Amino acid sequence: MRFHTLSAVAASFLSLAVCSMTPVTIAEPETGLEPRIEQIARANSFNGVILVSRPDEPQTLSAFGKPDMALDDAMPTDASFNIASITKSFTAALTLKLVEQGKLSLEDTLQDHLPDLDIADADKITVRHLLQNRSGLAHTTDIPGWFDPEWKDAQTPDSFLAAASALPLKSEPGSEYYYSNIGYYLLGLIIDHATGSTYENVLTELVLAPLGLTRTGQIYDERPLGTHALNYLPIDGELTQITLKNTWMFRASASLYSTAEDLLTWSDALQSGKLVSADSMKLLFDADAPMAWIVGEISLSDGAEPTPVRTYNGDLAGYTTILSYFPDTGVTVILLGNTNPGYDTVLSMTLQIAAAALH
Repeated sequence: MRFHTLSAVAASFLSLAVCSMTPVTIAEPETGLEPRIEQIARANSFNGVILVSRPDEPQTLSAFGKPDMALDDAMPTDASFNIASITKSFTAALTLKLVEQGKLSLEDTLQDHLPDLDIADADKITVRHLLQNRSGLAHTTDIPGWFDPEWKDAQTPDSFLAAASALPLKSEPGSEYYYSNIGYYLLGLIIDHATGSTYENVLTELVLAPLGLTRTGQIYDERPLGTHALNYLPIDGELTQITLKNTWMFRASASLYSTAEDLLTWSDALQSGKLVSADSMKLLFDADAPMAWIVGEISLSDGAEPTPVRTYNGDLAGYTTILSYFPDTGVTVILLGNTNPGYDTVLSMTLQIAAAALH
């Protein structure tokens, strides 16, 4: 399957320009959307929640497997999951709302808001660059020791920021795309400074509360209401639950949990233009340099004409999530998995489900 038109931005990190996965072949597709979703989920051993929304049709919400492998309880459709990097779409929209309010400018620099930060070219790295992942900043996975649990356990906000700041730039600010959780972490600090409040409070005030997203919050702030799906990775052939520590390091970049229905509410408000201005929408969904979205075209099946899509995904220690909106048809497909299904699998499933939703 191929993304026929896609910015180089997405291609460099998520490898979506040419998607080489091999979808599971289903010989005799069942009729009806719900049976088809179940068939696709079973064929891919999917454990999680799937939501499909179509204009003028009731939403389809399905759950598979368990939220906790140690218990016999079935996965509820309203279970919450860590949504990992889909958090960036919230941070990007929040930043643009603050720009609309005059509290930030896209041309503000790191030096303007974080003058004590010892980062090369801090006077050249702008809010716009951070939002577009074109700051030149490295990614958290580039930090020496990042994959060592003992290193993570020992970090404080100051030591983490020092380690992130010490990394050399990957490129001249504004020149090239390089995916960076560090950049979005710094956006959270910029929001703190610009508002005199905190990223968490401002996100709640301007986004979560107005939209009624009562099942969405920060993974380090509070215990989610209701059932929260635990995360699992396959280790030595067995699914092993992974405990996340020092999750504040994912602040503003991969720190939110949510439910499928909250994410649909979020997407509907954003895609309809009810949350940010038309000018902000153009920036978010610019095909050449989108902000926390992947914007392009994709075929829903081999040989089919490409259709426009706006999508983003997250992957964190067994949580694999994806939200996709197809603007030509108004179809939204959301998958939240907790047993490490992997990006290729959830993208393949998304395309199959979207195709089923249109027939």
